[in-house]
Amino acid sequence: MRENPERMAWVILLTSFFICVGLTIAVPLSIRHHALYAQVPQRATLEVQQAPLRVTLAGRGVPVAMDSEEDEIPEGTILATDATAGRLIVRVPHVENTVIATVQLYDHTNITLLSLRSPRFAPSPLPHRVNLKVEAGRVRINAFNSENRFTVIEVQTPHGSATLTEGSYEVKVNDTDTQITVRNGQANVHNRGGDVVSLGPNKRVTIQDDQLSGPLDAARSLVINGDFEAPLDRGWTTYNRQTDPQQPPGNISIITDAGREAIDFYRAGSNHAEMGIRQEINQDVRDFASLQLHMDVRIVSQDISGFGGCGYLGTECPIIVRLAYKDIYGTDREWLHGFYSGEPASDWQINWWAEQIPPGNWQTYDSANLMTELADFPPALVKSLSIYASGHNFHAMVTEIELLAQE
Repeated sequence: MRENPERMAWVILLTSFFICVGLTIAVPLSIRHHALYAQVPQRATLEVQQAPLRVTLAGRGVPVAMDSEEDEIPEGTILATDATAGRLIVRVPHVENTVIATVQLYDHTNITLLSLRSPRFAPSPLPHRVNLKVEAGRVRINAFNSENRFTVIEVQTPHGSATLTEGSYEVKVNDTDTQITVRNGQANVHNRGGDVVSLGPNKRVTIQDDQLSGPLDAARSLVINGDFEAPLDRGWTTYNRQTDPQQPPGNISIITDAGREAIDFYRAGSNHAEMGIRQEINQDVRDFASLQLHMDVRIVSQDISGFGGCGYLGTECPIIVRLAYKDIYGTDREWLHGFYSGEPASDWQINWWAEQIPPGNWQTYDSANLMTELADFPPALVKSLSIYASGHNFHAMVTEIELLAQE
């Protein structure tokens, strides 16, 4: 080699050339790959609705009792409820108030946050991806696309898995099976053997012993536009009245809160006022085995002469639901349920149908089976459903109103 310096020069020259070409190609490709596929953790907040929740943070083997809202819940966290409830809110990283998923945890539920990932850079084709494992219990999942990106939620259970797109879903897991229900949206459900069932709105499937049973009809809602994604005049009429015309009137509007639309009742004044929305249903329910009301409620604030509660007679709750129906004997009847926060005055009445909920956070309400609860005077015709706010000063919201009927 020493006797042929020209050969050595060519070797060095060609090696340098190929290294240069390789770097010229590899560096831009590496940068492009990083821009397209790099991911960052999403931001997750845990709202405690009925305390305490058992939370095992990632990397810590001992669960802790949590009785207040907690931000920055990391991947790998285990959430568990007893006779309690909570809600997980997942937001896009680095984008203020963009919610891509909510997970409502009912009682006796155990879930693990396997991964919460979003693309780091805008050019990425990847979706927002949320991966959960539901070990036991019941969850209700809402998935929302962001302005320029899809959201995909993957749910694993002991019996199979499901891939969910934008929509609303319910997952129930017990020792023997998993039941997945699509309220709206699209789901692909897999058992452990690799079989797949696609579900559309108002459909459900059961996974049991590696068998997929479905698609089956789910309970359908008799309420239209209960999520308020359409203008309020689709399905609903409004009213607004007060005893003192000199006081400022209340306001009813649709707002966006935590990624979803809700009906908002707001009034700042004194003396009595009542405002609400009403939907005519006129549905014969004599052949139904189940009739259940589902809704999410949030009381931001309320004040009746310095107190909470529902007023002197127990009828001024910041949220009241009235279901008007005709029983099988032809008599007009009504079913009521109210929500309030704060403590009433000592001599105020609290009606049996009113319940106290914490202020601030969203609370999920599911009634009992009304066909059973109203068995003394069984419903024959559901006439209408009204949601209204009553009192002096109040700010309250409602969404996800469903009157679920199953034949």
